[in-house]
Amino acid sequence: MKFDSQDFKRLQWTLLFLAICLLVAGGAVWFALTLQKQTAQAHTAAMAADKEIDSKLSRARSEEQELREKITHFQTLRNRGIIGAEQRLDWVEILGRIKTTRRISGLDYEFAPQRPVDATILPGGAAAGGFTIMASQMRLHMRLLHEGDLLNVLNDLRAMAPALIQVRACKIGHSTDAQLAAECTLEWITFKEAA
Repeated sequence: MKFDSQDFKRLQWTLLFLAICLLVAGGAVWFALTLQKQTAQAHTAAMAADKEIDSKLSRARSEEQELREKITHFQTLRNRGIIGAEQRLDWVEILGRIKTTRRISGLDYEFAPQRPVDATILPGGAAAGGFTIMASQMRLHMRLLHEGDLLNVLNDLRAMAPALIQVRACKIGHSTDAQLAAECTLEWITFKEAA
């Protein structure tokens, strides 16, 4: 079979239509590949944004939990009386209760005036947010049957007192009647709301 000019004239429109169809098909393939690439990029960006949102949500939940714990701790301190005016009358009653409960024969104490904490107690000083951290120093003299009495009294004070108790120093020795005697310096720490 031979093609001559007559055959070519008859196929001319068909070949032109075929060329146009190939161009349209090529353009459609190119458009589909471009759209697929853009969709993949958009999907990657959406996944990254979703991951960032999940991360922020996780941090927010963690911060919320931390705030709840701090609020609970703050309420516990307020309920115990550690936040607010110092309650020396309650302190005296607690010391009397401990003396009776623990059967301590000699328990004497003396409180110094309340003052803002100094750098020896709290390196950052007395300011803490809307509070001033205050301390009242107490000198405690006790007669003991054994060393455990001192530890029990200190543990009772920490558990019962409407203040944070910090032991600065304790000495144990023998008294004149061959019993043990303890002499301690304690700081009774409270939080005073700033005016």
